[in-house]
Order: sequence, then structure tokens, then C-alpha cells
Amino acid sequence: MRVYVPAGQGPDMYLRKSRKKNGRVYLTIVEGYRDGRGKNMSRTVESLGYVDDLERSGIADPVAHFTAECARRNEARRAGTEPVIAKISPLQRVDKRDEGARLELGAAVVDAYLNRDLGLLSFFERRRTARKVGFDPYRVLELLVWDRIAHPSSKKGAWEKRAAFPRKCPFSLDDVYRALTYLDDRRGGLVAHANASLEAARGPRDTRVLYYDVTNYYFEAEGEDGFRMRGVSKEHRPSPIVQMGLFLDADGIPLDYALFPGNVPDVSTLVPAMDAAGVRFGPDTPGRVVVVADRGLNASANIARCVLDGNGYVFSQSVRGADRELKSWVLSEEGYAANEAGTYKVKSRVGEKAVYVAGEDGRRHRVMVPVKQVAFWSRDFAERSRAERAKVVEKSLRAIARGDAARAYERSSSRYARPVPVDPETGEVGATAWALDEARIEEDARCDGYYCIVTSEQDMADGEVIDCYRGLWRIEESFRVVKGDLGARPVYCSTGAHIRAHFLVCFLALLVMRLMQADVERLTGSRPSAGAVREALANVVGHRLDAGSWLFDYRTDLTDALGDAVGVDLTRRVATRGRVRDIMASVRKPRS
Repeated sequence: MRVYVPAGQGPDMYLRKSRKKNGRVYLTIVEGYRDGRGKNMSRTVESLGYVDDLERSGIADPVAHFTAECARRNEARRAGTEPVIAKISPLQRVDKRDEGARLELGAAVVDAYLNRDLGLLSFFERRRTARKVGFDPYRVLELLVWDRIAHPSSKKGAWEKRAAFPRKCPFSLDDVYRALTYLDDRRGGLVAHANASLEAARGPRDTRVLYYDVTNYYFEAEGEDGFRMRGVSKEHRPSPIVQMGLFLDADGIPLDYALFPGNVPDVSTLVPAMDAAGVRFGPDTPGRVVVVADRGLNASANIARCVLDGNGYVFSQSVRGADRELKSWVLSEEGYAANEAGTYKVKSRVGEKAVYVAGEDGRRHRVMVPVKQVAFWSRDFAERSRAERAKVVEKSLRAIARGDAARAYERSSSRYARPVPVDPETGEVGATAWALDEARIEEDARCDGYYCIVTSEQDMADGEVIDCYRGLWRIEESFRVVKGDLGARPVYCSTGAHIRAHFLVCFLALLVMRLMQADVERLTGSRPSAGAVREALANVVGHRLDAGSWLFDYRTDLTDALGDAVGVDLTRRVATRGRVRDIMASVRKPRS
């Protein structure tokens, strides 16, 4: 069977003249190529026949004629119009050893962002000049970031799939692990370089508002080691975890991150994370930064750090857990302004708040800082709170009926069950009995639909404060992307350096993902999900036609937009080795 498909640029063809034992000259059109080991090889494209036979057929000078034909075909191939002719026998078997049978050309899009927007190629080239290493750490990073975006797997799994990557990966599995240590040693400089390059490529980022949140990632390991520690797992797992704090800019683009042992409480991560990202929060930072975080970060030390450094904060405040005065103010109808439909109301007040900071003498000092409290009520939020509480009440009743309310109470899955000193059925004193906590249910119901936000921004309008806080959905969704689409957990790395490098790869993958989503939205007016982007790029796979070309069969509006965003044509049915080489070279060049 012959397959005729339009091709792109490939290896040049030339005319081979072979003199046979009988003295006759046989002509063939041949092209050169490199095999999987990089060795120069040649293959026959077309057998033409003997010169004397061709002369008798009417071709006056066969050598000149077919030399010109080779030149014509080479020119047509360079122009992308020369057909590729693949001869495939119906009996031909799949070669199990053919590592280059698949080509993941979607990786070119990711590579373009790593090079053009984040400038990572220049970062590594400078460091390789300063310190020679026996492998190319940037090639390893390119592969790992692509694998994390397209088909998350272990570092070993990524290395085993390297033959499908459209750039040569001449490194061993040991080199991959050495590269992780190399990356960890340069994490701070790499992230700073990526941010500076991104601003140089796209203009200043909007850091007037920075979103911060914390999540944790579990490990398939039993023991703790000082970094992987047991703590309050977001997924209620007993496995050791590592905490990750993440900063996003006002547009939801990742800015920086910090890692903490699993037993560090969320509330204790913000100040160290700000110290680690000091270029954004230090006294020399241009402009003022307002940090937006959830109620788990609302603590005196965090507020003091933000305000006393000349920055600001927007934190949520638990209404149910608030002190009596604040709770009474929030629940009082006085001062609320409602909308016409009666589905929403808001009020605010300004004042001062006492915070405690450590002085140079080592003692804690009381400092008053400005504060604005914004309270609002939403009918939708109230209905959602009632529905969620009904589920907890049901769980509490089932736990009481089963007799394991104590254990369920420790897991917070039945917080409306309470121990009672007297069995309500028998009257026995001292019996271990549990009953439904009706008083707590009633008290929580009073708070349904109410929310409170505290901020340093006393001049900010109430609606703007609320909108600012609601932007936290971006960081919550980012964590879902990292854990789900990018498969950041469970983490299989074992050493501290490799664990930290793993999260660096995840951070870069998330950063590239957000840039791709933003560019597609800019081009099409519609923002694709991270899962849609991942699926689209992972499916841009070519299957080998012959030693120098691959056939593609996947194209969507999204792949078109992703290619357009970086100037890579993903619409063609065939890519030759030469065209792939040209594409991968082009994505390392600055944006035109």
C-alpha cells in the first residue's frame, strides 16, 4: 500500500549513479537521514532504471534530467508541497523496538512558553557556561514539564516516554535524578528569572493584589523525615504530607510558592512565604501590595506583617467563631443596605485592631492598626449553608445510632453529636452516651448566609472588598489543577532535594498552563479549562510513516488556537523530520 500525503521540509534528495558489472549505469533517487542513534543513513526514494533504457524512452540526457528533478523535489519539499510516499505492506508488523513510532508535537507549544515567556533557556545556558555538567539539565526540565502537563507520571515514567518528545533527550535516568538536585539548588534564581522574563515579554504584572493560600500533598510513605510530616491533611489521609503556599497575581497567574513541613499550620506559613518572595514584599518593592487570603490565615502576626511593611490585607473572618461583639454586630439588622429583591445585604464599619508583634527586646508588643470590617448576607449562601448543615446533622445521627460518635466527632464528620453525662434513655449517670447538640445547631443556623471580611483598606468600597476576596477562587481552582490535571500527588520522590524539584516542575507547569489558557481566551474570547488544554495538546501525536515522517490525525479549534498563540502550525497531516527540527528551533527564538 502507498500513502500519498502533503509533507513539510525533510532531508534533501539526490541522484545516485550505480555502475553494474555489465558496465551499464543504474539511476536511483536517494535521500539521506539519521537513524535513532544519530548515524547518517540513506534510503531509496525511487528506482529510475538504466541510463540506456531511459535514453531509448525519449529522455535525451537522463542524468541531467533527473538531477534537475531532484532539485525540483527538494525545492517543493522545502516549500511544503512535495508529497511523501510511504510504502506499507498489509503484512508489515508493528516493530516493538521502534521507540520513535510516536511524536508528541504538542510539546512544541509548551516549549515555546518555557523559552519565550519564561526565558529558561537563557537561564540554563549562562549557568552551564559557568559550571560544566555532564548533562543538559534544561533538556531534562523541558521533558518533565511537558510530561507533567500532558500525561503526569513519575520521573522514571517521563524518561521512559522520552522518544516521543520532539527534541532529542540524550540523557540517562540517573541524569534525570541528578538534574532534580541541580534544579533544587537553583530554584530561587530560576523562579525570579522566569518572573522577570515574563514581565519583559508581556509587560508589568498586576501585583497590586496578590492571592495566597495553602494546601498539602501526600506521599506514599509510612515514616516521617522532618519535611514529610503528618499534619492536617486536606484529603483526610494519615500519610505524611508537605505544605505548599502559593501566590497568584491579580490576574490569577502564579507568581511564587513556598514549601513547608507537613506539621506546620496554615496560619504560620504566610510570613515565611512573604520572606521567601521578598522581592515582592520588601521595602524596595515598587508599589503597594494587598494580600488576599482565607480565614485560616487571619492571625495577628500576618496582619502585622502586612500593615507594618506598608502593604495591606483582605482576610475573611469566621462569623460563627468570632468574639461576642463582632458576632452581634454582624447578626444585627442595623446598618445593612439590601438590594431590591431582598436576596443580598451589606454593611461595614472602620476602626482599629490590636495586633501583637515581637520587638527587638524579644517581647511581644501591642500595636493598633487600621481595620475595616465588611459584613454581608446572601440568600444563596444561606440556602447552601442549611443544606450542608443538614448533611452533617444526618451524619451525626447515624454516628450516634451506630455507637461510634466519639470517633466520628474526632474526625469532625459528626460535630453535632455531643457527649452527655446521663444516658437519656436509662438515666444512668456516667454512662458513655451521645446525643444531638440541638443548641449548637440552633446557634449555627443564626449565622446562615452571613460572611465577614476584614481589611486594612478603609477607603476601599464595600463591593470592591467583597469582589477582591471572591477572587480567591482562582487559587483554589489552581490547587485543583495542580492536584488533578497536573497530577502533583501522590509524590513518589524521596529525598528533600528531589521533592522540592518536583514541586518546582509542578509550579512551572501550572504557570505555563495559565499562560496558555489566557492566550486562548485572548484569541477566541473563550477560556478553556486546564483539562481541555491538557487533552488537546496530549492528542497532537504523529504516528510514523517512514524513517523521516509522521502522520497526524487530531485537530480541533483548541489545538488551532494553541498553535496560533505561539506561531506553530498544528494543522498539517504530515510532519517530516526536517519540519519538526525547524519547529523546535523556532520555539526557542523570541516572539516575532
